[in-house]
Amino acid sequence: MNRTIFQIILTVFLIGFIGVLALIFIGMGFAGGMVFASWKDIQDVDLGQLEYQQTDIWKQHLEVYSSICIVQKGDSIDFLLEKLIRLKYIELQQKFTKPSEAGQYLTDLNPSRKTGKIWIFLQGFHYPRGDRPASQVEIDVRDGAIVNIRNDKGVEIPSFDLQPELIGEAYNKAGEAREIVLFAQMHENENLLKAFLAAEDKRFYQHWGIDIQGIIRAFIRNLRDGNLVGGSLHGASTITQQLTKNIYLSGEQRYLRKIKEALLAFRIEAHFSKDEILEKYLNLINLGRYGSRDVLGVQEAAKSYFGKPVWELEIHECATLAGIPKSPPAYSPIRRPEKSKTRRNLILQLMWTAEYITESEYEKGINQPLVIEVPKSLKSKEAPHFLDYVHQQLAEMPLLKDQLYNQGLKVYTTIDMSMQKVAEKAVVEHLRSLDKGFRNLPKYELNLKNRNGINPITNYPQSALIAIEPMTGRIKAMVGGRDYFLPRWFRDRGINGNFYNRAVQAKRQPGSAFKPIVFAALFEKPSLANPATVVRDEAWFPEGWSGDRWSPRNYKGIYYGDMTLRRALEKSINVATARLMWETPKGQDGLPEGVNRTIALAKRLGIESHLDPYPTLALGASVVTPLELTSAYAVFANRGVRTKPTSIQYVENRYGELLIENQVQSEKVLDEDVAYLITRLMEGVIKNGTGRNARRTWKLKRPAAGKTGTTNDFTDTWFVGYVRNLVVGVWVGFDDPQKKTGKPGATGALPIWAKFMVDGARGPVEEFPVPSGIELRAIDKDTGLLKYDGKCPKDRIILEAFLVGDEPKMLCNVHQ
Repeated sequence: MNRTIFQIILTVFLIGFIGVLALIFIGMGFAGGMVFASWKDIQDVDLGQLEYQQTDIWKQHLEVYSSICIVQKGDSIDFLLEKLIRLKYIELQQKFTKPSEAGQYLTDLNPSRKTGKIWIFLQGFHYPRGDRPASQVEIDVRDGAIVNIRNDKGVEIPSFDLQPELIGEAYNKAGEAREIVLFAQMHENENLLKAFLAAEDKRFYQHWGIDIQGIIRAFIRNLRDGNLVGGSLHGASTITQQLTKNIYLSGEQRYLRKIKEALLAFRIEAHFSKDEILEKYLNLINLGRYGSRDVLGVQEAAKSYFGKPVWELEIHECATLAGIPKSPPAYSPIRRPEKSKTRRNLILQLMWTAEYITESEYEKGINQPLVIEVPKSLKSKEAPHFLDYVHQQLAEMPLLKDQLYNQGLKVYTTIDMSMQKVAEKAVVEHLRSLDKGFRNLPKYELNLKNRNGINPITNYPQSALIAIEPMTGRIKAMVGGRDYFLPRWFRDRGINGNFYNRAVQAKRQPGSAFKPIVFAALFEKPSLANPATVVRDEAWFPEGWSGDRWSPRNYKGIYYGDMTLRRALEKSINVATARLMWETPKGQDGLPEGVNRTIALAKRLGIESHLDPYPTLALGASVVTPLELTSAYAVFANRGVRTKPTSIQYVENRYGELLIENQVQSEKVLDEDVAYLITRLMEGVIKNGTGRNARRTWKLKRPAAGKTGTTNDFTDTWFVGYVRNLVVGVWVGFDDPQKKTGKPGATGALPIWAKFMVDGARGPVEEFPVPSGIELRAIDKDTGLLKYDGKCPKDRIILEAFLVGDEPKMLCNVHQ
């Protein structure tokens, strides 16, 4: 009986033992099969994905820069000092100690900061077609303006350059930014390497891709914490294993993925040195989001979060970066600063425990504030409408297709950021004053803050401003509306932002701002009129027009009788202008020659919008964009030569090679003598006519020419004008053409234009040159006839310009 029981027990034991051995062998075979299959799978993974050239220091994203800033005699000292601050130059406080390092300046100005000297140690910078080395300049200031510039050899120079400003960045479709930095450069700051080793893999230089000690520690820790779920050992991954995720990602079960990670880590360790692996890890690691993009790599993170390269980071800054990889969303120094700081302090403690830093360095580090550079996308975007326009222009360049946002291109634009700031300020301040005239509207800023539901885009007046260099066509400033971005409360309700660029997209009636084009068309040879031509201003109905019966009206409904064309333009008289254009000989198409000439000239000046051949054409009834009208005026400023407007000067690849260079595209489209006649007439608008407040109220001192524009019922208000080297167009109105500003151009748009010209225009103060084909004659300003010496009163005599041979031949007979 006992023997039988023993046999049964022995049999069961043998069967169990054999079963356990079978299970072990089966398990080993299964595990071995999994490892073999995994090894075969990861053998196909291309380790070349981790390769990059040692000289290939690059950024994937597109960078957009302003133009260089040329500082020259005559420029305002306020402009220069503001620019130096924008470029982060450091002002020395100790007097009589001249700058010794690039990026420093010293001022010795009287209390009003209007007279004295400035010494600047200019920073060197890269720029296409000519890098600028660091150098020193000495500047003399008198009455608030630069009167003399000397270089470091004491030689007088006319100007010097300041570097372009980074105004925008755009990224690839994944929204990523990365800058490669070499291990030797990282090693200049050992604390950076130590921080990441302490945080992620303290035994990195001892293991072969898999840290057995780390796995055991992680297993015990996870077992103790009850975290052994789903086959994961939190904290067991080495730096090499983390690097595998950049070249091998799969959706397999976690334990199988871990096996492949480990095997791939062995391959990486066999292929690269430890320093190479650490370099690649630090260049490829995800370090959170900055603004609108993912930040990849320590160099991009250092520059984004702290505004400096990795080799300049302090210990606590290195620890901040090393704390991010565990969970980039949770430990973002931008979005979760408190959690990031706590994590930073833990990394500092790990560095101290590992004897990477001293106790005093640890104590100093944990007591440092977390100071982060705020992303530009979280601030006000620099020149946002202009940047949108630049991106649109870039997208239309075939050469840049498929590499625009992922090849590290650098775009050097035409914008002058000092002028841009003046433009934005002028628009905002004037629109605020206009807001006060609408009793049913709360103050604009209060509406944004109180969230009362009033749409800040459609219910408030808007504006557009564009400034162009007439000799080159380069756009120097652009404002497409007020407040490009809106608070989140409005965005959540579908009012996303003021992205509509009125400077280039809004087609509005120019009103009387179109009249100079009419006059120029009539002045062209064979001329149909000249500045002294007299026209009758009275109630008038155009004949020979098949449209509805229409009669132009003057402002306030007043008629002035006989007047010269000069007076008609200065006072913006509608009837006289429309009558002059329409009452010209008919062409073969049955239209008055004045109409055909006007349309033809407008097209040559760059206006591409459709123009209706009606009597209302003379009064600006056909719609145009601010860019079109402003570039047309640029032809008058540039003595009859049209230059194509451009926003981009150069595009370079990441190696500094020039891909695109936009040369000035110019074409003679108007006789320079006729252009001068229009300029001289529009100088009168600012001296004596509807633009006179530019001088009287805003104290504009530069020689300037321009014209107001106002449409029916004050729907659109304009002022377009120029000085010798800058033409500026301003439009003010509502997006809804049914809403009225209630203001004429002289009070609706002129204040913005004048403020911009006073504070933004730079360079020498120059008169408009008189061409050789112009004759100046003294005439009676009322009759348009030659002055009668001793008869015509002096206050009625003006010096008028005429094309040679087109001047009046008769003496004034009114005062005989």
